[in-house]
Amino acid sequence: MGSNSPGRGPGSAPSSYGNLSIDQIEAELRTHFAVQWRKYTFEGLLGRGAFGLTFRVVEKLSADKFRRLAIKRSLRPRQEDDLRNEIEWLKTLRGAEHIVRILASRDDRESTAGPRRGRRTRLRHSPLNLQDSLTGLYGPIVVLEYLENADITRLYNRLVQHDQLLPNRILWSFFLCLIRACVALAYPPRGAEDEPNVLETVPTDGTAPSMIEHADLHTANIMIGEVGGGFAEHNLVPPLKFIDFGRTREGFQGVSDNVWKISRIMINLIARQQVRISAWISDYQGFETRATEILHHGNGAKYPTLDDDLRDFLARCLADEERDRPTLANMLEIAENAVKNKTAAAYPGQAGETDEEIRNLLQRFIYDADT
Repeated sequence: MGSNSPGRGPGSAPSSYGNLSIDQIEAELRTHFAVQWRKYTFEGLLGRGAFGLTFRVVEKLSADKFRRLAIKRSLRPRQEDDLRNEIEWLKTLRGAEHIVRILASRDDRESTAGPRRGRRTRLRHSPLNLQDSLTGLYGPIVVLEYLENADITRLYNRLVQHDQLLPNRILWSFFLCLIRACVALAYPPRGAEDEPNVLETVPTDGTAPSMIEHADLHTANIMIGEVGGGFAEHNLVPPLKFIDFGRTREGFQGVSDNVWKISRIMINLIARQQVRISAWISDYQGFETRATEILHHGNGAKYPTLDDDLRDFLARCLADEERDRPTLANMLEIAENAVKNKTAAAYPGQAGETDEEIRNLLQRFIYDADT
């Protein structure tokens, strides 16, 4: 997924890439799933990302129940290790609500070089499960939950196109999602295949956070899920989820690196431009911050409806010195409280903060947006 979001269709991919053309890879997968009698319908290419191609498949779960899946496959042999790395991290992070969920994977390492022909095991019957459905495909391949509302790059572009500011309640909700995803990286749930997703929380027993860094966080690698999902905080606003873990690693900064990047993304969503935070450092309440764009002594007047609590929060998250920034636990607490308690009544005179207007905006800019 990632740069393979539904916002990028076949037209954006070159006709040939690596040892096989994209058309050849698509034809191979189409044939593979076609022989699995009545179980799968191959719909085609979603897009190309840094580590491979993503395709969409429909799985028949029962006579009247279906679900879409995203299937990711590498293109070049040298990209296979990136996809293997992604698969391992997705298993480690499985169970986190704000991380794209891995549903199945396979890594047959025979004949990974060249045009990937040779012995194949074709299923001539309906496979028992997703894992079975991948039998006969060489090299690393992964099946992921399908996130139909695309990445936040598409949302960002539509906000720019229509000169639309996001309501505060959506901004707080999105920031909470991004913080929870960072919590997942800091405290990986390592959930079992049959365990449901959980909301990410910071342990209270003093467990030290991991040093896991996503290492490729940008708007194209954050997808928008479906509203609801069994969690009250997503009854109105859909969740955001991290994707594309090909470069993920245990680094030197861990939490600090991830939090810095999501805070930059929030500034850009508010500003609807790529803010050069490194070029404008200012003093704010006794410390230096890089959130000057949204502060009142900076360009804050451009965002007249922005919640001052959110301005302050981002100023602290983007403090130049790490010692002046809130901890991950503090960030989670602040964002949780805001999403829970800042209803439309917290924003008198701002009609765009009502549930009805938020639903209308989500419908226009996300659910009904061109794919």
